[in-house]
Amino acid sequence: MQKYDRRFVSAITFFEIYKISLEREGKETAETTISKIKREFNPIPVDDLIAIHGARLKHAAKVQRGEDIPMADSLIAATSIVNKAVCIADSPHFDKIPQLKRKWIR
Repeated sequence: MQKYDRRFVSAITFFEIYKISLEREGKETAETTISKIKREFNPIPVDDLIAIHGARLKHAAKVQRGEDIPMADSLIAATSIVNKAVCIADSPHFDKIPQLKRKWIR
């Protein structure tokens, strides 16, 4: 991540990370993880443009390829596309969005 001068995070990512961390490690770890992300990334809220773009991505995947993308992933992808940013992720759902520029988390 150090090679990126500007780092953004979708507000939806906070939900995803907090939920998973809360389930696996508990509230204290979830809070610590979110605090670290807030220090290192600039959050981007979901506005009407991102919401509509996310719905279009989800719909296109379903209609064109018969694949379902979770709402959260379609909104995270839309955030990256609208902001012309690379999406750093580990979900295979992002493979279903051809216009998304993505790098895998290792």
